[in-house]
Amino acid sequence: MQEQNCVIVGAGLSGLYVARALTRSAAAFCVLEARERAGGRILSRAAAASVLPDARFDLGPAWVWPAFQPLMTELIGQLGLPLFQQATSGDSLYEEAAQPEPLRLSDQSPHAESRRFVGGAGRLIEALCASLPADRLRLGQTVTRVTATDTGVTVHHRDAAGPSILRARRAVLALPPRLLAATVAFDPPLPPALRRRLAATPTWMAAHAKLLALYDRPFWREQGLSGEAFSRRGPLTEIYDASPAEGGPYALFGFYGMPAAARRAIGREGLIARGLAQLERLFGGAAARPIECLLKDWSDSPLTATPEDAIPPPGHPEYGLGDQTRTLWDGRLMLAGTESSARSGGYLEGALEAGREVADLLSDRHA
Repeated sequence: MQEQNCVIVGAGLSGLYVARALTRSAAAFCVLEARERAGGRILSRAAAASVLPDARFDLGPAWVWPAFQPLMTELIGQLGLPLFQQATSGDSLYEEAAQPEPLRLSDQSPHAESRRFVGGAGRLIEALCASLPADRLRLGQTVTRVTATDTGVTVHHRDAAGPSILRARRAVLALPPRLLAATVAFDPPLPPALRRRLAATPTWMAAHAKLLALYDRPFWREQGLSGEAFSRRGPLTEIYDASPAEGGPYALFGFYGMPAAARRAIGREGLIARGLAQLERLFGGAAARPIECLLKDWSDSPLTATPEDAIPPPGHPEYGLGDQTRTLWDGRLMLAGTESSARSGGYLEGALEAGREVADLLSDRHA
């Protein structure tokens, strides 16, 4: 049985932020991540056709807003990560269900303040991982149980080789609340009210699917269009320019507006075909001939979504799990992750807010 001062469960943005803080304070810790990669819902993929090292495309979150996200702004500055402005020049398109042609609008884009990472949001995860000692991040480790002891906690986990146990003074669980409630057992059990709240908290993005269509030229810009489109006809409800900061492949991305069950019934190829048909309807024949398509349905990821996440919330949920989640088991158990942030839950900023609160508590308790 190995011993640590702190075990962090989950190598998404919140967990890695806590890990970076512990690294800077020289505290002993390890990070357990069930996936074979870090980043959680932050996922950037290179295009097969791309010869540019920075041409990666975000299948998860892509935008940050430095004007009103101070923790993201601070972290990006510390890591030296360049940003660029979301492409918004040109007209946008809007279509109603029964409308034969989309309306062309010259109104200012709602994303004028949006910024993206050069090389994709995955650069943020890579930079955070690079700031950790090489032996602290352990991938492919699924946590199944956390048990309180007289002096700390034991964390039961398994990998391809079988089950293992880590003993630590404290554990930080940086997982989506529903996933935590569904997959991790606790001894003693969590308070019933908290467990109900975890199970009732929607996992941000878990119900959604995102299509990226890659092209050899930005033909929408040639038409004086920004690439933005909003549709009540679908299947994509929102569409944006997803091209790299410089050069190609150029790209459009959109969010599907149909439930997860309907997407599964149609299948991957059917979803792509319907998405391309809509892009052709909006932007012309060139949109029907991508050089590559990327599709990510987060509802199909068991390390993100639970069955309860198949139906998206009607709006942005009121996130936050209450102050007691930072000091469970007399401070030996702490919860992090973006859904636990009451101010910016669901956003990358929320992941940092939760991570900062936990990191401060660990510092006060000397990890």
